[in-house]
Amino acid sequence: MNDLDTVFAAGQAAAAVHTAVDQVINATLFYGPGALALTATIAAFRVCACAADRYHQAAQDRADRRKYTARAYRLCRVADSADAVMAIPADDLNQYLDNKLAATTDLAPEEGR
Repeated sequence: MNDLDTVFAAGQAAAAVHTAVDQVINATLFYGPGALALTATIAAFRVCACAADRYHQAAQDRADRRKYTARAYRLCRVADSADAVMAIPADDLNQYLDNKLAATTDLAPEEGR
């Protein structure tokens, strides 16, 4: 892209802005300033609503990332614990698991249900 293309692009942008301003002036003269004020108010409301939606979505995404990161951290700690337990020799591992089972209360008795 050379300098001449830049000049042409700037001219087109200026023509577009001039046309938009001309249309606003024509609408003001035809419909009155009240319609223009109403249109500006509606446009401002929509812009603010869109910005608020984006902010809320970003906040929700951040909260989700924190939750998933915390869960992944806990899962890594569980995996590390499991690796440490599995590193115990077989006889000691069986004794460790038997002790865990004996210390666990019977939360779901099979009889009398």
